[in-house]
Amino acid sequence: MRIYDYLALSKEEQWETLWDDAVYIASFKSIDCCFQLYAMDRFFIELELCLQQGSILGMGVFVHGKKMDKYVDTVYQDILGFL
Repeated sequence: MRIYDYLALSKEEQWETLWDDAVYIASFKSIDCCFQLYAMDRFFIELELCLQQGSILGMGVFVHGKKMDKYVDTVYQDILGFL
């Protein structure tokens, strides 16, 4: 599935596809929220979670760019841990 196909789905179908087909990559904690990164074919899905309420605040879909920066150190550490 390409990013345009994913974005053309209804919100409900996007959530179902995320839970059924995406692969968890990494997470990042900030002061009052947490972000989780998932991979789908050639794009990424980022969830923003409220730590206090334990709820999902939003979903972002992207291919690359600044949104990926906060995960780079975590992913590299995970890769080095396997070596």
